[in-house]
Amino acid sequence: MNKRRQRIAGDKRILILMLVVLCVAGIIVLRLFSLQILSGKKYKEIASGTHSLSTSLKADRGIIFVKELGKEDLYPVASNKVLYLVYAEPSKIQNKTLAIRALSDNLDIDEAKLKATIFKDDPYEPIAHYVSKETMEKIKEYSVAGIGFEEETKRYYPEKSFGGQILGFVGFDALEQSGRYGLEGYFNNELSGRPGYLSGEKDAFGRLIPWSDEILEEAQNGADLVLTIDRSVQAYICNRIADAVSKYDAESGMILVMNPYTGAIIGLCGSPDYNPNEYNKVKDQSVFSIPAILNQYEPGSVFKPVTVASAIDAGLISPESTYEDTGEVKVGPYTIRNSDLKANGVQTMTQVLEKSLNTGVIYIVDLLGAKKFRQYVENFGFGNLTGISLDKESTGDISSLKKSGDIWSITASYGQGILVTPLQMLNAFNALVNGGALMKPYIVEQIIYPDGNVDKIEPKIIRQVISSKTSTLISGMLASVVENGHAKQAAVEGYYVGGKTGTAQISKKGSLGYEEDKKIATFVGMAPVSNPRFSVLIRLDDPEAADWAANSAAPVFKEVTQYLLNYYHVPPER
Repeated sequence: MNKRRQRIAGDKRILILMLVVLCVAGIIVLRLFSLQILSGKKYKEIASGTHSLSTSLKADRGIIFVKELGKEDLYPVASNKVLYLVYAEPSKIQNKTLAIRALSDNLDIDEAKLKATIFKDDPYEPIAHYVSKETMEKIKEYSVAGIGFEEETKRYYPEKSFGGQILGFVGFDALEQSGRYGLEGYFNNELSGRPGYLSGEKDAFGRLIPWSDEILEEAQNGADLVLTIDRSVQAYICNRIADAVSKYDAESGMILVMNPYTGAIIGLCGSPDYNPNEYNKVKDQSVFSIPAILNQYEPGSVFKPVTVASAIDAGLISPESTYEDTGEVKVGPYTIRNSDLKANGVQTMTQVLEKSLNTGVIYIVDLLGAKKFRQYVENFGFGNLTGISLDKESTGDISSLKKSGDIWSITASYGQGILVTPLQMLNAFNALVNGGALMKPYIVEQIIYPDGNVDKIEPKIIRQVISSKTSTLISGMLASVVENGHAKQAAVEGYYVGGKTGTAQISKKGSLGYEEDKKIATFVGMAPVSNPRFSVLIRLDDPEAADWAANSAAPVFKEVTQYLLNYYHVPPER
């Protein structure tokens, strides 16, 4: 009996022992399952972060430069500024209260948000981007383990009065930073360069082990751009257009300055504008776009020199040719009148431009014919992209000239019923006064690559539009417009200046007809007439303080021209 009891007791102990072993084994299996399966990815990342080094090597974004007359220095208008990323490694933070105080005292971040970050069980958490060196040093003074810093670069625009619309900006998307609008957008690939990659093993102190299986692909920095923009001219016209918009109570405005012989853009600025350093504060995103290449409009009477020059080039008229102005022309159900509502009698073609007579250009387009007129308009570059190296350009719209009926070419002869961009308009004007060549506009003259190679952009003739003789004749007629016609307020004492005004109606959005009491005032001109040093377009959108371009855009042109003649040391002609 005793032996039997002893055997039963022994069996119970063995059973208990087996149960204990099984429980322990089960616990170990469950723990291993948790570590290797459920949390395996996490601990693998931790182990990898402890023993492996894998990082992306950032490429420096290229710098955008401008020049200034008479100076060899290049001036950066878009560069890179070294700032700091503040990050946390929550698992290493022992004094979380001190960590929160160090960050909240120096960063504009809510304490509740910081607590949610600091108390996470994550190996890495970014806290704040683009922190200044001074702020970083203040946080360092708290000596908090688990709070770290990393250099990062921010795009920086040092010229406050340069104008943001040309430059664009560098913004964030879901994956990386990229250029938006203007030059930053158009040349994003060239400016960005290519990031590199470094992978290898590191020691207990986080240093790369030089004999480990290291993989290195060096970063390639971005290319630099040198613009055709003159720094002083740009600063002047940006201030001037802002003043003009305010003075004439306009909705907006822009100034464009070009070299008529090369197509180089010397200055380009719109108002309202924005500071690309603070692009995120802009509420109306339409401000990001460049009005000179995007905002197409019916140009009005500044288009008349194109009509006149086309007929001269076709051998149909001369500056002294005459017609009889009866004050109006009837076309089917339409009656088209001169802006002054007068019948001026016998007039020369020069007087047609001086007095901006609608009946005169209607007479001219009737001589040309709709087909020939459309060919000249297309040859002057209207209805097509200019190819300027800037983001978001419009083509304009001259499709009405392909419609049947005389009314379309008739209204286009004085700049209504077709759409052009300011850049198209000034570039066509350049062809009128430079000997007849349509040039390709450009704003970048050099692309400098990190390896030392330089891509130089040379002036390019697109086509010969009119003869040099026609160009000489139309230039003289444009000078007469300023001397004797509607554009007297554009005259600059001591110089022969040429140009043309245009006060255009604004078509209604979504319906036929034009807005009442709204207009766009434009002046296009050049100086000196005999050998233009520059050409200028002024545009003011709905200037309520002036009825006509002759007393709004023309005076602004005079001030800009006077400045440019002095700046380029052009001696007086008379």
